[in-house]
Amino acid sequence: AGFRLACRAKVIGDAIVNVPDSSRSTVQKILSAGVLRDCAVMSGVSKAYCELKPPSLEDERAEFERIADYLVTRDIRLRPNLRVARNLSRVVRQADYRVTAVVYNDELIALEPGDTTAQCCGIAYDLGSTTIVGYLMDLTTGEDLAVSAVMNPQMVYGDDLVSRISFATTAQDGAQVLQAAALDAMNRIAREAARLAGVETASIYKATVVGNTCMTHLLLGIAVASLGQSPYVPALCADVAVPARDLGLDVSPEAAVLVLPNVAGFVGSDLVGVLLASEWTADGRTRLAVDIGTNGEMALMHKGRTYACSAAAGPAFEGAGISCGMRGGPGAIDSVRIADDVEITTIDNKPPIGVCGSGLVDAIAQMLDAGIVDESGRMLMPSEADSLPASLRKRLIETDNGVEFVLVGKSKTGNGKPVTITSGDVRRLQLAKGSIHAAIQTLIRTAGTIDDELDEILLAGAFGNYIRVESAMRIGLIPSVGIERVKSIGNAAGAGARLALLCEQEMQEARELARSAQHLELAVSPDYQMELMERMMFPPTPCGLP
Repeated sequence: AGFRLACRAKVIGDAIVNVPDSSRSTVQKILSAGVLRDCAVMSGVSKAYCELKPPSLEDERAEFERIADYLVTRDIRLRPNLRVARNLSRVVRQADYRVTAVVYNDELIALEPGDTTAQCCGIAYDLGSTTIVGYLMDLTTGEDLAVSAVMNPQMVYGDDLVSRISFATTAQDGAQVLQAAALDAMNRIAREAARLAGVETASIYKATVVGNTCMTHLLLGIAVASLGQSPYVPALCADVAVPARDLGLDVSPEAAVLVLPNVAGFVGSDLVGVLLASEWTADGRTRLAVDIGTNGEMALMHKGRTYACSAAAGPAFEGAGISCGMRGGPGAIDSVRIADDVEITTIDNKPPIGVCGSGLVDAIAQMLDAGIVDESGRMLMPSEADSLPASLRKRLIETDNGVEFVLVGKSKTGNGKPVTITSGDVRRLQLAKGSIHAAIQTLIRTAGTIDDELDEILLAGAFGNYIRVESAMRIGLIPSVGIERVKSIGNAAGAGARLALLCEQEMQEARELARSAQHLELAVSPDYQMELMERMMFPPTPCGLP
């Protein structure tokens, strides 16, 4: 068809490379919205404009002491910072003793000429394996100033965490390459957010970061080899504070970069952020939180105790590894209805060119209801489809690779190729949804509760935000409870990072959430293995829904 595999082609001269729209990361739809609950603004960062009295023979106080004495009148106790102190006299004198002191938890982290109190910013990052989102916030008012997001450039070194761990541990300078890629993206985000807000990146004095254990280890330059080998133990789970200059983040050099704590294994600070944003311990209800992605993380609260685990789901929910799969971008089929015929919608109403995760789940849920796929995951052969309407029968085709169901014929797509669901796609979804639901059931079994006792199911992240709950239940991805008990909470991990940015007490709550969670290692859980075999099957009928 005129296509060649780039990995098998040898370039022997000048070449023109065409990257089709469907492959461009710049058109991906990235979820940045997340519900931010109210919190007190106590970030630990403050700015104070100081008009100092110049020294004299009668007043021989050092420059730092002058600033400290001035701030005592505003109830601020000040400790010196060596790197700030090195240039302190020069800044004070060049500014004619009119300076702004930037203080974080009583430490002088910056000294700026003139009155710069109008700009006091922080940035919260959700460092995802697929996308990275940054939220620029006013640390004085708590106001959202700007948001920026990019695809994670580490994806070129591996779509999943196992691949990135392998690259980090086997490729020459692999860990440094991955760290540099993440930092480059975070710096681009900071610059873009600052541009949108009309502020300088130098006025960003605090940053918080959430991410899964592997992502935050790579960011901090911590070895990840132990995460790739049983018993999958990280180097540390505690939160980490590091000056921006040491990390390579292009904000105020002495800005504190706070990486929230992990739970254990692959259950990282991103799940801690989800729990923080959802007021996890507020009312004692039995609730389940699920953040579904390539690495699914979930937590269950029951009778005041939190249980947490992670399960590898693979990239199917993000459209990867699927015959016509794509990430959520313009032209991606995001919903499907099957009655007498097939109806689809696409992102941005563009001509269809593929199917994203939510569309895949919708399609297979509808194919189950229509009898095109049975509970074992087997797709009807065309010769077995006599009971189907003619409009659906003609969509079933046999190929050398098995049976396919045509969602959109090639004459109606944006790239001249049909969009189909293959029997292999169904199997891959079964593996992914089976892994997630088996992990959920293992949590439920360990906690000593049942599906019907779940007061609330919280779906976090992009996939959880866009998926149709009825379809998720129909394929057996999440427990079948009343639809009203299921709530999509958007980018809750990012919301948790923002809370920790704005309030030191929220950061302390994050530490407590991570410390108190009981981690389940599914690799050694017989309950998980048993549940996995059972949850590979689809629920037998639509009556499986409540």
